[in-house]
Amino acid sequence: MKISVVNMIPKSLSGESNQDSEPNLAVNPNNPLQIAATAFTPNPTGGTLAPIFISSDGGATWALNAIVPGATGGFPTGDITTKFGGTSNVLYGGILRADTLHLNVLRTNNYAGSAAMTVLVDRASEDQPWVQATTATAVAGTPDRVYIGHNDFNTSPNTATVEQSLNAATAPAPAGFGPITLETTSPGGGQDGPSIRPTIHSSGRIYIAWIDWTTFTGTSITANIVVRRDDNWGTGGTPYSAIGTGGKGVNVASGVTIPWQNAHFLGQERVGSHLSIVVDPNNSSRVFIAWADTPVVSGPYTIHVRQSVDGGVTWGADLRTVANGINPALAIDSVGNIGFLYQTLTGGNTWETHIEISNNSFGTPPTPIVLAKVPSNTPVATFLPYLGDYIYLTAIGETFYGVFSANNTPNTANFPNGVTYLRNANFTTQQLLNVDNVTPVNVSIDPFFFSIQELAFPPIRPISISPIVVQPPIRPITISPVVVQPPIRPVIVSPPVHPIKPPIHPIEPPIRAIAPIKTIGPVHPVEPVEPIEPQKPK
Repeated sequence: MKISVVNMIPKSLSGESNQDSEPNLAVNPNNPLQIAATAFTPNPTGGTLAPIFISSDGGATWALNAIVPGATGGFPTGDITTKFGGTSNVLYGGILRADTLHLNVLRTNNYAGSAAMTVLVDRASEDQPWVQATTATAVAGTPDRVYIGHNDFNTSPNTATVEQSLNAATAPAPAGFGPITLETTSPGGGQDGPSIRPTIHSSGRIYIAWIDWTTFTGTSITANIVVRRDDNWGTGGTPYSAIGTGGKGVNVASGVTIPWQNAHFLGQERVGSHLSIVVDPNNSSRVFIAWADTPVVSGPYTIHVRQSVDGGVTWGADLRTVANGINPALAIDSVGNIGFLYQTLTGGNTWETHIEISNNSFGTPPTPIVLAKVPSNTPVATFLPYLGDYIYLTAIGETFYGVFSANNTPNTANFPNGVTYLRNANFTTQQLLNVDNVTPVNVSIDPFFFSIQELAFPPIRPISISPIVVQPPIRPITISPVVVQPPIRPVIVSPPVHPIKPPIHPIEPPIRAIAPIKTIGPVHPVEPVEPIEPQKPK
């Protein structure tokens, strides 16, 4: 297994000390060397365009590319997520603009180009757009299909919504995008939870999860964790009605308690809406979900992971729980391994970022891989969220890719599986350094990219094995034409040949061709022959 962790701040920005929190990641399935990432990172040159992080070498190096509209006053955007289409190389974005807080749906066919992303949708009163995209390769024309979960206050109190387009890559604005309201129960508090999360299977089966608020006190929520499903790309007169009574979805968990704390609840971080869902790319009925709640009144804020193997109709009990955990993120690779990324507060003063990878649906608890282990009390938060309301994990082939934010102190003990800093840093003195590689720079929150390759986790499936017979290797041979000869029969040469005493004198005349030997009867035993004098040449 190869684990790579990279601090994404470029060397040219070594002097920055921003709170670069709430990261997201987009890996191009058509070319995994092309990666885009986002965080609350301002444009170092100012202006009205916010940057994304871009890499063209699989995440080894990073640069900023300012192509996102709506930056203002040094702040880049509100919430922002991006995804590539499956084979189109088109990058899609969903943002809350910093200047208006409007929802924008964005698109570019060149993530590394200098042109600003095209605005396809602009609408007020929205929250937390969460982009997922694919190319429908089995559909005529192979269109890009994009699904953006968001909290639409224009339909309050039923705010859980998906914005979707069935042909998003090339059409002019709005490129087929339009909202579909998912919620039907008039949740308490005038809204659903901010997190609305779609996941796409290549067959056209779409799952969407959200947190259905039933009561809201201002500091605490009672809620249901709901999943709806569609089996044909979200089309038809009643989309997302494939499961549940009346097609209104299924409760994965009911009556859970979630603290609503826009304050330093855990290690300077707020809590209130953590959710992730993923479908197995090889099995559209196998789906995992993760969310966080407070199991009992005095219990810790806890992440739960559950699985459905029948397309979301029924859900099993908790497969994993993580106390004092936030930011769950799930992904499944091409051979069925499930990845579970999260951050957990340990010892009351340390944020640890873990990933667990299981080849048997957590039947055997996997050993967490610790990506970062950093102080939670420094630097002091300048705004919330401190680390982010989400991080991200995805899988392309058998490689997991992810992003998280953390304290950036250059200390090898903080990164047990190693780390590479692009920005200037002295790991001996544990000091960040400016572009001159001399001037000290204060500790801050940075985004960290990671990838995990060459996993030794083949999926476990029941098989029947017959006895194995090892055969020698087959080597190439050249066979000449086979000539069938008549069977050889015993012959007798007449007259009998008697032993000849030496010396034999050379025969002077040339040897003439001898007529073919005729086949005669079987040889009968004879009496011993007495030696005779050698014959003289004629």
